[in-house]
Amino acid sequence: MLKRSMTVAALAAVLAAPAFAQTPSTMDKSMTTHAKSAGFMHNQTANEWRSSKLIGASIYGPDNNSIGDVNDVLVGDNGRIRAVVVGVGGFLGVGEKNVALPFTALNIQRDRSSGGIRKITVSYSKDQLKNAPAFAYYKAGQPQTTGQSSGTMPTMNENK
Repeated sequence: MLKRSMTVAALAAVLAAPAFAQTPSTMDKSMTTHAKSAGFMHNQTANEWRSSKLIGASIYGPDNNSIGDVNDVLVGDNGRIRAVVVGVGGFLGVGEKNVALPFTALNIQRDRSSGGIRKITVSYSKDQLKNAPAFAYYKAGQPQTTGQSSGTMPTMNENK
């Protein structure tokens, strides 16, 4: 019995030796290299925004007045954000019109104390957005046009 216990202990020590031989920094480096090669991210950077914080955020125009709220975020097949859908006009959602703005049109300012979004501004006025073409979500089974009219963005599948 003692011989068996000694054998098990020796075997456990031999199997654990490679793990003890690695210092935390070499383990972290090998894990980081593997994670990066697999495409995993470790943390959010200062120039990345969480969609959960974008949706519902108020958008302000050049006159510093609120012009609408972000209702949705549209992501293209390439994984990049194509647009944000902003609800403009109306009262408490009634009579509101959706307008899709290119994501690049947003100027997002980070709150230094919380790390969240402090303010989102655009160069469009409330009147410009009220007069902009309404955005329509893709609906399966309806014919799609291959071109786009001026000033509008192509529609995308809401379920993607």
